[in-house]
Amino acid sequence: MKKLAVGLQEAQEMTGISQVTLRRMCRAGKIIKAVRVGRRVLIPVTELEKLVKPGAVSGTGRTRA
Repeated sequence: MKKLAVGLQEAQEMTGISQVTLRRMCRAGKIIKAVRVGRRVLIPVTELEKLVKPGAVSGTGRTRA
């Protein structure tokens, strides 16, 4: 069964983006559908797939070449 959402640690492993940067991206609205559940941040796998595809927005706000 495929996971619908993952925590920050697993998101980091999937994307190679640090947990700190992922948190910043959530706060800045670049990861729109992130959800807080207690103290955890859950990010939908579909949002992470958008981040790692070619031409996606990087953590700095610039597009990748």
